[in-house]
Amino acid sequence: MAATTNTGLSQPTTNRMKRGRDPFLQVATYLFLGQALLWLYLLLRWATFSIIDWQPLAAELALAQWPPVVAYAVYGALLALNLAASIGLWRETRWARPLGLITTLLTLIAGVAYYFLIGEFYGAVLLVGLGGMLFMLLTRRTAWSLAFPSAYWLLIFFLIPLAIVFVVSLGERTRLGTVTYPAFDLSAYFDDYGRIFDRIGGEFIYLRIFGRSIWLAVLNTVICLVFAYPFAYWIARQPANRRNILIFLVMIPFWTNFLVRTYAWMLILRDSGLINNFWSITLHEQAVRLAEVSPLFDRLAAATSQKLPLLYNVPAVLLGLCYGYLPFMVLPLYTNLEKVNWSLLEAAADLYAGRWQSFRHVLLPLTMPGIIAGSIIVFIPSLGAYVTPDLMGGAKVALLGNLLQQQFMTVRDWPFGSAISFIMMAVMLAATLVYFRVSAESERASEMTMGQNK
Repeated sequence: MAATTNTGLSQPTTNRMKRGRDPFLQVATYLFLGQALLWLYLLLRWATFSIIDWQPLAAELALAQWPPVVAYAVYGALLALNLAASIGLWRETRWARPLGLITTLLTLIAGVAYYFLIGEFYGAVLLVGLGGMLFMLLTRRTAWSLAFPSAYWLLIFFLIPLAIVFVVSLGERTRLGTVTYPAFDLSAYFDDYGRIFDRIGGEFIYLRIFGRSIWLAVLNTVICLVFAYPFAYWIARQPANRRNILIFLVMIPFWTNFLVRTYAWMLILRDSGLINNFWSITLHEQAVRLAEVSPLFDRLAAATSQKLPLLYNVPAVLLGLCYGYLPFMVLPLYTNLEKVNWSLLEAAADLYAGRWQSFRHVLLPLTMPGIIAGSIIVFIPSLGAYVTPDLMGGAKVALLGNLLQQQFMTVRDWPFGSAISFIMMAVMLAATLVYFRVSAESERASEMTMGQNK
């Protein structure tokens, strides 16, 4: 019998790492489970219609035309498939992915058929979206799985409506306000785009509205930048605890509806508002009492006898736009200024640079991204503003938003309104591209100047 010796050394143990769950399949499991709960809910609704007074859905109204067993078969089959796929993926069985792909295909087919047979949009969008997301997860398309929710949202609520508006812009308005499409003729399709340059009563009314809208949008952007930049700079130089309070105060107007704030300005600026009451009543009475004392008060009494035209004009619209969009300029500028290394300004001062030179060559290039972001955020909604010019400008100040509302809701000329919308979007896109290019060139020139100075 061989003797065994104990050397006192333990054999090394190898720790095998367990393979974790596939995150794509895990998310797919939860989605299949969610769909199973959805079909279970619909199945219970169908089974309890005689007991509970449910509000019928569009799908249920369509299934009511068939024998009841059809609804039980459809809901039951989809419930069983989704539940089996979720259980199989959770247990990581081999048949789970093929079953999941089959269930996904049936979900996509159900979504498309639901839209074309019943005509209900939101239910079809939900089914197709879930089916597309499940397909990306089951095929392990990493990039598309991450980007699919936002891409699908943009496709449904941006690209497709944009394509519909473009198709409508190619049509013609009938006498009843409907849209018809002429025979294939490119010149006829784009007639509404050329109507922008038509004369009405000898004047280019549409071009004037375009010019006024662009001018007010640019002017509002410049005014907001002039007021917001020093304010954001002042906030950024405050202590941290005080900065939070000041930013909180900047965001307080967002707590109130924009329409309510516009009506508040109308109450202040109208003929019987706070300013005009003080001007034409309080100040006028005091000036009349002192008119015999000095000719200055006599002239003041004559001036205050008339109310100030503070509302329903271009300055009122500009005031409303500046008030509404000033915080949108302050926040990007503050975000950019907060990250500035202030020691660079001290270094510029040590190199005998004045305040203007420090601002132009150091601070302005560093804050150019915030200026670009704030200007774009303010310019684009200002160009298409509707509420402010409609309420504070009345019928005297018409901008692109008012023109669009008139064409769609009053005149019912949808092709011309769609053409105006596309022209407005083209102007916005062109202005944004030009602004980016000019800003990039200025930043490049500033960097070259700073390099030469070094």
